[in-house]
Amino acid sequence: MNRAGRQPRERKQEASRSLRFGPRLFIAQTQPGFEFAAWSEIKARVPAAREQARRQVGDRAGLSIFTASTPHQLRSLRCTEDVLLLAGYRYGLSSESAGLDQIRSASREAPFVEEALNARVVFQPAARAGRRLRFRVVARQVGDHEFRRVDLQRVVQLGIAERRDHTWRLDEDAADVEFWATQIGDELLLGIRLSDERMRHRDYKIAHRPGSLRPAVAAAVAWLSDPRDDDIVLDPFCGVGTVLIERAHLGRYRNLIGSDRDPGAIRAARENFGPRFKPVELHDDWDAGALPLGDASVTKIAANLPWGIKHGSHVLNRRRYGDWLAEMNRVLAPEGKMVLLTAEWRLMRDLIERGALAVEKMSRVTVLGAPASLYLCKKAVTPLITRR
Repeated sequence: MNRAGRQPRERKQEASRSLRFGPRLFIAQTQPGFEFAAWSEIKARVPAAREQARRQVGDRAGLSIFTASTPHQLRSLRCTEDVLLLAGYRYGLSSESAGLDQIRSASREAPFVEEALNARVVFQPAARAGRRLRFRVVARQVGDHEFRRVDLQRVVQLGIAERRDHTWRLDEDAADVEFWATQIGDELLLGIRLSDERMRHRDYKIAHRPGSLRPAVAAAVAWLSDPRDDDIVLDPFCGVGTVLIERAHLGRYRNLIGSDRDPGAIRAARENFGPRFKPVELHDDWDAGALPLGDASVTKIAANLPWGIKHGSHVLNRRRYGDWLAEMNRVLAPEGKMVLLTAEWRLMRDLIERGALAVEKMSRVTVLGAPASLYLCKKAVTPLITRR
């Protein structure tokens, strides 16, 4: 297990190998650290897709870069927040001011802009096409450079305006097309955003509460539980129900069970579920440390544990995490899977060392700038004994 004191992994990517740049090269954008979950879903859902690389953009985004024969099937992805098509690329950029001329040239000469515009209409059938197009540029920069992010944005804007394929007019407020320019060290990724806000913000999420997960992150937690038709899925900290609703979207199941000690959260969960996704049970009077469920009675547990930030406290977590994990292990079937997300990595490390969890994989992730860890677990053979 990595020590939390280590620097984020994106620092290493300044030495990344160049991409095999070509047509039909897509970018699935997630929260940092969730690229492996996004790619896992893409590989399962998109025939012949091939991942080429992964990148991280500081604490803002994780990127899975892959080839696919068509954009149609990418519209149904749930572990991805945005899909882009890589229209231009440059490797070996100078970190000095000469790099700005290279970026401007790469933007002006990007070869797959038309392909990206056509793919964008697949994602958004009502998207405006035609000869005259308004555009904006979203610029992101990682690494040490003599120029700033605003300089990067400016030269990309100039390069796009100089193109001869369309009449491009810069319009920040009413753009038809979004170019995303991402510079990581000496590498420039120039993508056109295919998706819109509907991919990132689900229409079912009517009721919100502070600390509720972003839908794509919740979908990743659910996806990594390996959904099966006979699943009995438990989320003992379900909040407004995002993880369970995302699990419902991923395929058939036998039952969804959610609980939370906050009655307001359960009311919000019922509102978000509405009349869909049956059967489902939502309880506001269950204690996660004493679940009224039989031994080995659920096949999957997918949960965003309390972080002690927006809800609860670190003191409460230190007192209760052992009970919660022991109880989840008790109700989990022998061949079941458990996926847990939390920022309490030190507490989790101590409990894992004491046998509370059998962790198969742990990944460092970032959720809206906050560092956290994602744990993929199986049932512990010798579970932690806690005091009640």
